[in-house]
Amino acid sequence: MEALAAARQAHFDAESGACDYAALQGSVERAALAACLAELEAFDLQRVAIPAQTAFWLNVFNAVVLRDAAELAEADSVRAAGAFFEGPRLKVGPFEYSLDDIEHGLLRGNLPKFGARRAPMQRDDPRLAYMPLAYDERMHFAMYSVSRSSPTLNAFGAGRLDAELEDATARYLQRQVRVENEGAVVVLPRQFQWYSADFGGERNALSFALARLDDATVDLVDRRRGRVKVRYAEFDWRPNIRG
Repeated sequence: MEALAAARQAHFDAESGACDYAALQGSVERAALAACLAELEAFDLQRVAIPAQTAFWLNVFNAVVLRDAAELAEADSVRAAGAFFEGPRLKVGPFEYSLDDIEHGLLRGNLPKFGARRAPMQRDDPRLAYMPLAYDERMHFAMYSVSRSSPTLNAFGAGRLDAELEDATARYLQRQVRVENEGAVVVLPRQFQWYSADFGGERNALSFALARLDDATVDLVDRRRGRVKVRYAEFDWRPNIRG
């Protein structure tokens, strides 16, 4: 999505991923992004080819978060931040979607979000017809949430999705994973605890993360011969504001 990439170029710091939300709010880039999202109400989802489905929904998710970033940046509690994702945010074709509908209903295969008992969509929900056929756990590191613990903002192309998802995942994990006590403790991002089953459990999550770190760091962990404790970092919901 060109409007998403243009907003990133204009308002985000390339190194830290921080955003000048005040400048974004009244900008031509945000206006273009909002216009693109409004056009989706007349969009036929059947036009999205199967290989492009994941890229489409990731871009829509990130675009909605960025369009409404000023509102999310003002959330004064974890509960308020969570509520931002729960209510309807846009229409695609004839259907309304919340950000949770996109993330957990479509991209995660209609599974409950962390702390919830039910999936966001009923089994007969017609929106499930637009769920991507292929699930990719790297989507957890591709969705932007304004916060300091968020993955950086990305725009994804259908033909380059695998490489772009891998790059986004590796960059996020290299920034967030910490190895302590000479490899005896690995601190993983909180997403691995919230959605442990998506990664096949804690040991597989550890392997998933280590596979994307530098060789010297991995060697420290390997020397422990499996005697490694996994901890999870707190998720920092404070907005990542460009200063």
